[in-house]
Amino acid sequence: MPLAFPTVGIQNITMRLKRSVAVTESPFTYDQQVFDHKGAIWQCEVTLPPLSHADARSVEAFIVGLKGRSGTFTFGHPLHTSTATSTTSGVSDARDETLTTTAGSSAVTAGTYFQLGDYLYMVTEDKSSGSGTLKFQPPLRGQIASGTALDFTLPKSLWRLASNDIGWSTDIASMYGFSLAFVEAI
Repeated sequence: MPLAFPTVGIQNITMRLKRSVAVTESPFTYDQQVFDHKGAIWQCEVTLPPLSHADARSVEAFIVGLKGRSGTFTFGHPLHTSTATSTTSGVSDARDETLTTTAGSSAVTAGTYFQLGDYLYMVTEDKSSGSGTLKFQPPLRGQIASGTALDFTLPKSLWRLASNDIGWSTDIASMYGFSLAFVEAI
């Protein structure tokens, strides 16, 4: 572990970032109090294209090999890749939402995904080239050392299935259908 996600193509992908934010509201004045617990986790649902029996075998083996929610795998959105480069110039702690970058870092636009360690992050504000502050979400999963390179080329995260129960379908033409739901493995 972790396993590599099968390379059979993707028909549809849905990604979301789930947060742990508490909101209380007065039943009389409707005043609200908000508390951000800083918890956030990526969730994803993927539908694979119809697969022949020969192609479906690798997906079946992948699913069964995960042993329900106990196994992990690497996966990244196949359309999110960038030629940006950036290196940290200071230590950042777990739960930080900014990184300081070196003078050699390139410009990065909001919405760009990157990988640090085993985790996926998204830039939330444009950052010009050179040294500066890179703002992103979700908060860092762990401490990041100075001089750490951010990976913008097909960034991936570590995932596990969202349920122990997983299956697939086969139609009359012997085409297989797979839909998988998974969550970030933190």
